[in-house]
Amino acid sequence: MFRSTRNAVALSSALAALTMTGAAQGTDLSTLNAACKAALQGDNLATAEQSCQDAEQEAKSRRKYAPELLAEAYDNLGDLELARGKLADAEAAYRRGISVRDRAYGKYAAETAVSYEKIGNALFQQKKYPEAEVLLLRALENREKAFGVQSREVADSLNVLGIATIRAGDAAKAEGYFQRCVDIREKLFGARHADVGRAYQNLAVAVQATKGGEAAAPLYGRALAALEASLGKDAPALVDTLESLARVASARKDAQTADTYWRRALALREAAQGPEHLAVALVLNELGVNALQLKQLDVAERSLRRALEIREKALGVNNLLTAEAASNLGVLLHSMGDLANALVLLRHAAAVTHVGLGGGNQLAQLRWKNLVQVERALIQAEADTQAARQVSKPAAPKAPESPPVAAPAAEMPPAKTTPPPPAAKKEESKGWGWPF
Repeated sequence: MFRSTRNAVALSSALAALTMTGAAQGTDLSTLNAACKAALQGDNLATAEQSCQDAEQEAKSRRKYAPELLAEAYDNLGDLELARGKLADAEAAYRRGISVRDRAYGKYAAETAVSYEKIGNALFQQKKYPEAEVLLLRALENREKAFGVQSREVADSLNVLGIATIRAGDAAKAEGYFQRCVDIREKLFGARHADVGRAYQNLAVAVQATKGGEAAAPLYGRALAALEASLGKDAPALVDTLESLARVASARKDAQTADTYWRRALALREAAQGPEHLAVALVLNELGVNALQLKQLDVAERSLRRALEIREKALGVNNLLTAEAASNLGVLLHSMGDLANALVLLRHAAAVTHVGLGGGNQLAQLRWKNLVQVERALIQAEADTQAARQVSKPAAPKAPESPPVAAPAAEMPPAKTTPPPPAAKKEESKGWGWPF
């Protein structure tokens, strides 16, 4: 998941030129703005709605407030609508804020950059990518002029632009923005700062999308080193980078290194989100599949069973992610010789995937193939059992004087080698970790 840092600069909200009446009124609006923002930060949308609407009415009714207070009221209203999923309404509120800042400060002021960034975000979430990039670039231009091209504010704008463009599918352009962000932050803060670690993580994701995991691996390593140095080895902020490094190790067929990273990621996820969170299930699924590669069958079974239980409880039995966990556990049980339970799991996984993705889907076909292998193994096991019983029976006494008769055809086919179990798959767990 993406998490950008300090998307807006701190702005002064009082002007010395206000009259006594205006100053008193400004205090009122400032209080309402603060209440709205506090409710939004606490995810209390009901309280935020009332506070933000009160602030909007106050801003409309009296015009002697500092421009930044007026603009902030509209920004907060936009943030509220964005949180409620009303993207067009959020955009409209932000545009009212930018009109206030344009009149008060001018088109290229640092204050106006705040509005450009907020509108750009609203447009981006509406998938209006070209329009969003135009406004985010305008915010960057304003900050370059106001703070300098090597400033912290410019680095923050570059980070936002990188996030927007990689979400829009242009990883190559995002790489350029993230690289500039890394260069500025490393120069300002040094290599052991948390913001530098976050910038390297984002850059690594973009590089991996364009050049592959091997090219991204050293960047993930630098991200981890910076985050560990600044936050400590048990900080929740490390988890995305650890998961990315685990996937890189898996792609390299280095299961032992991947195991180390997955175990660290699991501990952080459980501590931060609780043992029943879906993010924990994802890590358990990956850990279980990797443990199967290491022949750690007990670890693999425990992990995959937990992943399946969490997903069944949170998503239901007919969800594709639940089917993924069922499929992986079924493959493991097949390899352990528990064919009866493997059959149940693989049959369910194949049926859910067939319904969800269609019979022609490659993943659905793979899961039907896994099921067929277990069914054939069960048939073969039954044939072997019957053959063994026939061999162990005592010879029947020969009937004296009976005429010879032709031998009956065999009821079961000759014994064949039991087909090997299919390899565990991680079909739904795509991607290499989200930047933030």
